[in-house]
Amino acid sequence: MNTYFKRTLLLLTLGLGSCSCTEEFLEENPVSVLNPKSFYTTETGLRQGVHAAYASLRPIYGEDAQPLYFSLFGTDQFFSGKAAVGAYLIQYDANLTSALSEVNYVWTNFYKTINLANTILANENNVTMNQEAKNQLMAEARFIRAHSYFYLTQLFGDVSLLTEPTVGLQTDFKRNPTSEIYDLIVKDLLYAEANLPAKSPQLGRLSKAAAQHQLAQVYLVLKNWKAASENALKVINSGNHRLEADYVKIFDPSNQTNSEIIWSIQYENDPINSGSAGNTAHMWFTNSYSDIPGMQRTLEWGRPWTRFAPTDYLMSMYDEKKDQRWNVWRRFDDYSYNNPASLPAGKKFGDPIDESWRGTIEFHWALKKYQDPTRPSFNETRGNKDFIVFRLGETYLLAAEALMMEGKLTEATKYFNEVRKRAARPGVDFSIKESELNIDLILDERSRELAGEANRRFDLLRTGKLVERVKKYGHPVGAANIKEMHLLMPIPQRQIDLSTSNYPQNPGY
Repeated sequence: MNTYFKRTLLLLTLGLGSCSCTEEFLEENPVSVLNPKSFYTTETGLRQGVHAAYASLRPIYGEDAQPLYFSLFGTDQFFSGKAAVGAYLIQYDANLTSALSEVNYVWTNFYKTINLANTILANENNVTMNQEAKNQLMAEARFIRAHSYFYLTQLFGDVSLLTEPTVGLQTDFKRNPTSEIYDLIVKDLLYAEANLPAKSPQLGRLSKAAAQHQLAQVYLVLKNWKAASENALKVINSGNHRLEADYVKIFDPSNQTNSEIIWSIQYENDPINSGSAGNTAHMWFTNSYSDIPGMQRTLEWGRPWTRFAPTDYLMSMYDEKKDQRWNVWRRFDDYSYNNPASLPAGKKFGDPIDESWRGTIEFHWALKKYQDPTRPSFNETRGNKDFIVFRLGETYLLAAEALMMEGKLTEATKYFNEVRKRAARPGVDFSIKESELNIDLILDERSRELAGEANRRFDLLRTGKLVERVKKYGHPVGAANIKEMHLLMPIPQRQIDLSTSNYPQNPGY
């Protein structure tokens, strides 16, 4: 992925949520000080701007764990590991405030991406090139803008709808109704669907399937069941994607071009082309095994950063004898003593870990989806593995959900069972009957299929199940504290403080 613009984003994204970047701006190399009006005059400039828009999503998908705190904490899937981060999101306590750095991080990074997309779109007519190729670039920019707004409005509700590039310092903004946000999202995605190629021309670039998958998600939120099912089925029936036969192989670092992947954020073993941090997700779902006497870090077991530990509910979702998705987790019995220098008395290299550690926070289940043994050493934080955003396994479940809501239970069960069929161990019939299908079963299946992928809060919000499921399966403190106000996150206090207009906070914060 070409990240030529990676160091120039500040100049192209001045405005909403970015005015504290003065010191960073002053430290920039003057070579990177570009004027969009003069730069976006050639096909090369336009293409590099689009490349930069793709790269601007790395802070959300891979470079930092903060966005996944919102996706996974405070749901039914994950608590914090030994590092004990994000307690306020898990417990919904008084520390969940508008001053949180995580809130500002997500808000600011998405608005930088939106402003970059707006800059590209505003300069469309300044470039002379093949019209079909230009339309594709505009479709990519529109998709990225729509994706950013979809994420923001699900988290925050009414947000500022900006469709023109912000130039210089602007502080007079308003919150637009979600209906207006969704109008733009749908319009952008329909344009993207019409102008993106059927198959991605380059790994990581968008295709029609990505737009259709995103449209299915959006239409489910809007309760347009028919449009949601139609778009999901377009992806499934396109012939351009198929389910991997072996579920674990989806996430194999040597299999990152598999046809189940619809869209992934690209990383490379190259500091210039993979941003400053690389993909650090390989650390987030590990446990703290190396804190135990007789244990040391390995590439296979990962660098412990222990951010996400599965809930009892999530662990209960897997049937070892029936479901091959069990294999995407590393459990207590998968570890053995491997450090001769610190072995406990009576233990030798290769022995099973002492049973007294079973069930402790040091040995919570570790999710292997993000593991990256291609790193040069076990202490290396920069990962090279791509971050999967959309894949066909989810598309099948989107189709099942939309068809069920349409009342087409036979068809819905068919697509649900395709996911079960792939998950089943050899010789196992893991299918369900039409009479069994309901929204809770779909949510349970999404847990099995998509655990740790960046969507759980949005699933529970879309289906109206967040409060219910946190009360039933979440942290005991969070179960007691969660209220309807928590369906939205607080607007960053920094945004409110820096606005010269009245920028209202979400109720309850």
